Amino acid sequence: VLDYFDNTWALTDMLFSSFQHEDAFVQPPPHHLRHPMAFYYGHPTCFYVNKCRLAGLLDGPVDAYYEDLFQVGVDEMRWDDMSKNEKEWPLVDDVQAYRRTVYELIKGLILSHPDLEDGHGPITATSQSWALFMGMEHERIHLETSSVLMQEHAVDNFVKPALFPDVHPSAHGRLPAKTPVEGVDFPANRMIAVAGGDVRLGKPLDFPSYGWDNEYGAKTVSVGPFAASSQLVSNGEFWQFVKDSGYLAQTHWSTTGWAWRAFRNTKWPQFWRAAGPQGSHEYTLRTIFDEIPMQWDWPVQVNYHEAQAYCRWKNAKDGNAATEYYHVITEPMHQLLRDAGDRSESPTDDDAILRLSAGTTSATAHGRNTNLSHGSFSPVDAMATNAQGFHDVFGNAWQWCEDHMSALPGFAVHPIYDDFTVPCFDGEHHVIMGGSYMSSGDNGASKFARYHFRPHFFQHAGFRVVSSPIQHDSVVEVVTSCLNAPLPHAVVAPFRASPQVFVHRAPASIFLERLEQQAATQWRDFSAGQEAPVVHVDASTSSSAVSDAVAQGSLLLVVEDIEVGDGWTLVKEGLLPKIEKDAADGNVRRVVMTKVALWQPKTM
Repeated sequence: VLDYFDNTWALTDMLFSSFQHEDAFVQPPPHHLRHPMAFYYGHPTCFYVNKCRLAGLLDGPVDAYYEDLFQVGVDEMRWDDMSKNEKEWPLVDDVQAYRRTVYELIKGLILSHPDLEDGHGPITATSQSWALFMGMEHERIHLETSSVLMQEHAVDNFVKPALFPDVHPSAHGRLPAKTPVEGVDFPANRMIAVAGGDVRLGKPLDFPSYGWDNEYGAKTVSVGPFAASSQLVSNGEFWQFVKDSGYLAQTHWSTTGWAWRAFRNTKWPQFWRAAGPQGSHEYTLRTIFDEIPMQWDWPVQVNYHEAQAYCRWKNAKDGNAATEYYHVITEPMHQLLRDAGDRSESPTDDDAILRLSAGTTSATAHGRNTNLSHGSFSPVDAMATNAQGFHDVFGNAWQWCEDHMSALPGFAVHPIYDDFTVPCFDGEHHVIMGGSYMSSGDNGASKFARYHFRPHFFQHAGFRVVSSPIQHDSVVEVVTSCLNAPLPHAVVAPFRASPQVFVHRAPASIFLERLEQQAATQWRDFSAGQEAPVVHVDASTSSSAVSDAVAQGSLLLVVEDIEVGDGWTLVKEGLLPKIEKDAADGNVRRVVMTKVALWQPKTM
């Protein structure tokens, strides 16, 4: 355990040793949506202290000011105190001194805690020492997220540390073509058919490794047949979209995606650098520490909006938009791309993170560019395929998913970290799967990892194109893990209630008719099997109607939070889709998930 802690700690110090001057440490990123890098150096450190205090491992603060300053502000939340960016941030030496103090405290706990003595029993989420592993895995998450933020800062702020792995060898000794050619500068990316099937999501509670709260619980979903690209989409493939003015064609973009693109005036991926006059489409590539010649066969690093726009563009280019619907992968689909032993439902206590021998890398041992096997992406066809013919199911670049982050049935908040995932059950955070070259430990390198980001955020993430068949009624069914997701929810009704996706080429009336039919079925099924009649009660129901129901011994199906009085017993409660229509023309305006409860008289 101490070796793992030391490795975790050293990786962070190594990454931050790349800073070349104090200003780089205290300047916020160019977009001002995140804190200065000083925050991300101090944040994992104070996390150990705060969580160990909550677990009863420490009695008090190490530095109360730092443990408040560095406590929150990683994701883009409404409650973030971004005014911190205007404060005078601590100097590097001060944060390093704080880290040294905290290091000695945590090291002492690891060496002395009875949970970690020789011959100790299983350590579970209820163990006091779970907080120590939480701190280590949390720091490994920030090793990755901090490296992405560094990419957004000026390149001359950093110099690659001597101990940091070199970029993939494919970047050396070759000059990229100005106009990349498929099959020469980047590989062709064929589609592979996948049969579909039942998928079980969730990590067993007794699996012998650390897990975040969102990994636990269980859900089984049925996925229909689909096809997926054998490789992640490369820079060369994406260049075709850029050159074809894909960033300027609103038809390829969602409403929110286009708003983001227009606001940022984005015309090519964030980490491409223009290397010629506008319109020449000549680019170099920004890595964490350097700007290098463009690597056309590496995966493109984009956000969800860009990935979605590319899929729509390619669908039109391929000329099959009437029969196939292109989109990014889903979490259940990602499970079906994996070899059997790498699926979350695999019965064995096996995971790649548990079997990496000393002196090897994840790339050499498992064919995965994870765990800093390389200090960069690798070509999309560099790692061997799995049994189905897919490259990089794990590693190289995270894969954006259609799913919004949601709880699995059986989800439970961990008492010392109640806001790790729950605030992100809001329909505004997309799942990413598979991990990247920077992923280590549980998050990303594990087969159970479920991570999430806002769709406009950048991570070491790319995407894979998926093709789903369009049905005869011009509707596509895309089954996501967030479909009818259980509570908790961070906002009212954030998740999908139907697997159906409206294809813009289809008559809207067909789609809406099916939607209304499904909604009616769900309302009918909710109160089915009751012997007494059921009366719907909402804010518009008169008191006399409720009185009549009482007199007749009827059950009440109460919509939203309406008091029913003391004479009723709750039978069941849940969420049902409510279709709201325009009073003037009767057209559907929106569908919302509504809280409902079924009550029966206490005399029944």
